[in-house]
Amino acid sequence: MEEAARLDLEDVAITARTGAITLRGKGDEVLLPAVARQRLSDWIAVRGTDPGPLWTGQRGRLSISGITQVVLAVGAEAGLAGLRPHVLRHTYGTRLRQGGADVAQVQALLHHASISTTARYFRAGTAEQAAVMETVFEQ
Repeated sequence: MEEAARLDLEDVAITARTGAITLRGKGDEVLLPAVARQRLSDWIAVRGTDPGPLWTGQRGRLSISGITQVVLAVGAEAGLAGLRPHVLRHTYGTRLRQGGADVAQVQALLHHASISTTARYFRAGTAEQAAVMETVFEQ
């Protein structure tokens, strides 16, 4: 039987200035940007504050496969066929780098044990290389 995704209301800590979700099993705390804190707060207002799973499906707590199916469906609606949770994680890391985070900050936010894992997010494509070159050498 597939493991259920263990994210309960008790794993969420949101204040006006900060927010985090604690991932069970790993003990990692994932920081949330302001827009995610607001959307999660809005969801909790709808869901209610009773203890238990943060999200459920038709048969109770969502499994990992269930979460993947939700992400796939939302991605398809947005025109992003094949969107999966790990693609979202990779996009998060890439956007951090593109926004100016250094390798150590990205490593910490993604909870990578090895800096070499994080280094994958710092390989710029040709278009990005051309854009930075033009910016640096603008006349």
